[in-house]
Amino acid sequence: MTSTGASAGPDPLDALRARVEAAGALTDWDLVALISDGVARRREADLVLAAAVAEAGRRSGPGAGGLARRRGFSGVDQLVAGLTGGTVAEAERLRILGAALDGREEDAPSGASVLPYLAMTAREGRISPDAFVLIRGVLMHHPDARDADGLPVDPAVRETPLGSLPLERVERMVVDKAATIPLRSVRSLVRRIEAGLTPPLVADERYDELHALRQASIREEANGMIRLTALLDPLTAAPLMAAVDGYMKHAYRAAVEHDAVDGRTPGQLRADALGWLGRHANGCERPHDAVKTTVVVRLSLTDLESGQGYGAIDGIDRPIPIGVLRRQAADAEIVPTVLGTRSEVLDQGAAKRFFTLGQRRAIAERDRGCAKCGLPPAYCDTHHVREWQHGGRTDVDDGIMLCVRHHHMIHRERWRIRRRGKGWQFIPPASVDPRQEPIPGYLERTTMDPEELRETG
Repeated sequence: MTSTGASAGPDPLDALRARVEAAGALTDWDLVALISDGVARRREADLVLAAAVAEAGRRSGPGAGGLARRRGFSGVDQLVAGLTGGTVAEAERLRILGAALDGREEDAPSGASVLPYLAMTAREGRISPDAFVLIRGVLMHHPDARDADGLPVDPAVRETPLGSLPLERVERMVVDKAATIPLRSVRSLVRRIEAGLTPPLVADERYDELHALRQASIREEANGMIRLTALLDPLTAAPLMAAVDGYMKHAYRAAVEHDAVDGRTPGQLRADALGWLGRHANGCERPHDAVKTTVVVRLSLTDLESGQGYGAIDGIDRPIPIGVLRRQAADAEIVPTVLGTRSEVLDQGAAKRFFTLGQRRAIAERDRGCAKCGLPPAYCDTHHVREWQHGGRTDVDDGIMLCVRHHHMIHRERWRIRRRGKGWQFIPPASVDPRQEPIPGYLERTTMDPEELRETG
């Protein structure tokens, strides 16, 4: 990594400060550009700091003579956290970034040589240190990466959907997606990559380990409040999450229909949902207040029959091994819905305005939630891409899942929506983006499609 020295030119930060001082007179577009430029400067500083932290790490080896211990710290990460006022985890990420981009032999495995596209993207400031460490961590499990570092490779990993593909191809697609999404979505993407590199038997064993860690506690606080704490595996949590989500959506709909304002916070709504769930369990013969609590499990028929691959539960990012779903779904009375097997009409043209249950299920299966932000289907409605009163058709191809916020935004700001391959594109109005560059939908930005990888190879 090149070092920076004194420059005779103007300080880029001075230019940013001047723009910030005049921010009140900027257009919305110019203000967003100013923030983007500030982010770019911060990432440049992160790269410089990461290189310095990596060097400090080399000087802080074991023993009392290391740099960090001589200054009273147990390690370099603690030293850096003390200097920055941040967390030890943040310091660790900076050290990993600096060491990987430097790529000296003592820092092996070397991200710079094994994952050159990831390293180049980080040097260009297109991804944050947090995203770099997440992506590097999962890609170093790819068979090609382990081969490059002289590590043993499980033959079963080479048979997985992503392990069977060249590392270079997987790396490029992952990095390009990560450069356009927030860190929360990068974490979701990394979970899917991890699933795509995990053999079925190992995936089942890992899930069983998660299931064994489940626990919950209930205790009374000094002020009389009751504290509930739980750590649940996805399948154990899914019915509870579905019930809470259903309660919250029902409460929101009721407020909208009666032109009222529900003054409860999201946390209060969840607390009320748990109370409602307990009352319902104690008197299950009473009506359930129209709250839908269906747990939606999504998986392909081929995977279901073979017992390999992964399924998904609405509202949960982590893919669930098919073997686990097959083994536990029957016990939980959770049965996957096979669309179209009961002669549901999935295309009824313009004859009717509202989508049928079968159509909504088909659209939810395709979009997996809000097509714009990925919010689970429990928080979404099915809407016409082209408004029904303007000639839109009530069929699956003209339906899209949108959360309430993005549905209102699209109508209010007059965004356009169009299909692109298997996904959606959202085209902002000129008032939001003068260039009106299409924005890929959530699934295209956060999922890895092995078929797409093979086609682009």
